[in-house]
Amino acid sequence: MTVATATGLVATVDVAHEGSAKRIGPRTDAADLRVWTGTPLRLALVVGRENADRAAASAAALGACADIVLTLAANGRESFIERATAIREADPDAVLIVAGSRDQNGVIDVVEALRAATAGRPKPPVVLIASDERTRARIAPSLAPLALEAIPGPTAALAREGIVARLRGMRRPAGDIVLRDEAVESAARAVAAADMRDTLVLDVSGASTSLALATPTGAVIALHSHLGVGTNADRVVARAGLDHVRRWVPRAVDGPALLERVFNRARWPDAVPATTLTLALEMALAREAVAHTLRDAERSGISVAPFRAARAIVCTGRIARFPRAAQCAIVAIDALETRGTTCLSREAPDALIAAGAIASRGSADIAGRIEPLAIAMTLWPRRAMTLTVSDATGTIEQRITRGAFLLMPTTGRVDLRVGGSAETASADALAMGVIVDVRGRPLDLPQRDAERLPALARWHSALTALSSEGLV
Repeated sequence: MTVATATGLVATVDVAHEGSAKRIGPRTDAADLRVWTGTPLRLALVVGRENADRAAASAAALGACADIVLTLAANGRESFIERATAIREADPDAVLIVAGSRDQNGVIDVVEALRAATAGRPKPPVVLIASDERTRARIAPSLAPLALEAIPGPTAALAREGIVARLRGMRRPAGDIVLRDEAVESAARAVAAADMRDTLVLDVSGASTSLALATPTGAVIALHSHLGVGTNADRVVARAGLDHVRRWVPRAVDGPALLERVFNRARWPDAVPATTLTLALEMALAREAVAHTLRDAERSGISVAPFRAARAIVCTGRIARFPRAAQCAIVAIDALETRGTTCLSREAPDALIAAGAIASRGSADIAGRIEPLAIAMTLWPRRAMTLTVSDATGTIEQRITRGAFLLMPTTGRVDLRVGGSAETASADALAMGVIVDVRGRPLDLPQRDAERLPALARWHSALTALSSEGLV
């Protein structure tokens, strides 16, 4: 395999989309690596009585982009038949058991039902036991003849990484495949190390959503889900509800018509939005996909505050390929409900994902793969304040009040200062400028269309994010 050098990418990478692939690199005959979403993995959880067990198991599944199809508690009141029936209907590819010493008898009861439900299956599920040695030794005899893999309790970071790595291995069909979530995490590490600041890579594709927050030291917290804006758009609607998707569309549209558009989007891989309404729907789906991935993290005991307060955010995937930079920026700000001051960027089409794929196997140069878009500043002042922005054309002072949402275009290097505080920020040339968000957190949309539609229209108009005439 060719490798990456300090002067750029030498390896050739095929980045798969819903119905096509884009080749990045010098070779034309074949690719060294392929980036793919991976084989869907149906995961059943067997958890102990402690809330921490359930949270740890859910966090491991979220980190591995596995679909949780069933959760059974060791102290549940289901009968043997009910458990066996539920397992048979869920049809899991793998079972993750997270339990403590007090749950041994309950786990054995669930395992007996598991063994009965999977008897005779051509490919029985792999069983991963994350517990102490004593508990594992007690449970193991009840699992025969199912395949058993022992992993230390997932409360330790190394153990969680071990579970994630094993589950990812089950999703990877070939050695030259780099899972898209792996590439996103490696890209986040590379950008954070290069910029020496905490960096969030936000990736929304047709089939998945990923958030990878990396520190300059290489530590990564990652969230992955099979929620997308294309083939998995129907999953977003199923999770969020049609009304929650529709609330982000700055046009009056009835539910049945919107639902038809969602399912048409799911049936047409790599479809390009041809109208403003179709693009607005895709932006709404992206917002809800990110929001629900963050909610899954909160339910798993993972703090989402660091994701919202990241100093740098790099958008990849479909949201990075929106026709206008402003569309990418407003989706990221709304979906994450960003806090503080952050630098928003987006990748050149598939370039950062390809670099991340190479970085997962070695090292990669990310120079030129990212386009800085804007400095996004979220404020909630007690009283009106002044924001001073200096760029190549001079200095501008803008009075800021609660409820404002505006863009201050800039040219060349940008320095900004908030009046009455020590907060400052700076950046080199930005495609957009400085975005000031004083709408408040959490970001609430009015319930009534008569109030909601004008508010959305103002926000999109402030950044020139959507055109009433079409895509221009």
